[in-house]
Amino acid sequence: MLIDKNSELYRHQTEVRQVLRWRTEDRNKAIDYLGRVRKARGDAAADNLAKDCKEQWAKGNRGEKDDWR
Repeated sequence: MLIDKNSELYRHQTEVRQVLRWRTEDRNKAIDYLGRVRKARGDAAADNLAKDCKEQWAKGNRGEKDDWR
């Protein structure tokens, strides 16, 4: 599926992949980032990001470029 690289969906998926990469390197880095998102963008944004990270992680996504499962 092609996604417009200027869309909010693409931005969100890219952010999820980055958090997943951080999780593989240093889990605390990913946790800290989610905390900063919560503070800057609110609970709903942080919860949505965390939910998608959890779902993608469970599906085997580890943050490789353009990987979305």
